[in-house]
Amino acid sequence: MDKNGFKAFCKNEFEARGFKKKKNMFYLTGRDLLCGIYLQKSNYGNEYYVDFFYCIGDYSDAVELPSYYDSDIEERILAMSKTKTVHGKCFLTAMIEYEEYTEEELRPYFDKEFEERILPPVYQGKKYILDNLGKLYSLTLRKEEIMKKLQS
Repeated sequence: MDKNGFKAFCKNEFEARGFKKKKNMFYLTGRDLLCGIYLQKSNYGNEYYVDFFYCIGDYSDAVELPSYYDSDIEERILAMSKTKTVHGKCFLTAMIEYEEYTEEELRPYFDKEFEERILPPVYQGKKYILDNLGKLYSLTLRKEEIMKKLQS
């Protein structure tokens, strides 16, 4: 798949799950959080990272939506590498070498990530993130502040 094909594939996957595009990001408002998703071009080759993030709070009436830099939780979609190996074995990576995949090969990874990590907090709320810290999600910056938001 070429770069434009990959970007179109991602846009279709995001919009099929209810995400709406605003500027260069896609957003979906949940019960007590906002989920954002966007493509980050790698500086090292023909690869993209598919970043998703959550901002904890009520964004149902927000006019101005936060950016990735305002997020509380940040993660990336993972896919099995096709050409890169460690000790001769392929591995799950966030760096998607789009030229190596077809849509049919990537779709199961996107489906799994949306079903298991991206959409559950949108529909079940921030408690899902709290219950799965250390398993599906991790806190990187502002840990105390974010824990308070998740526990409130």
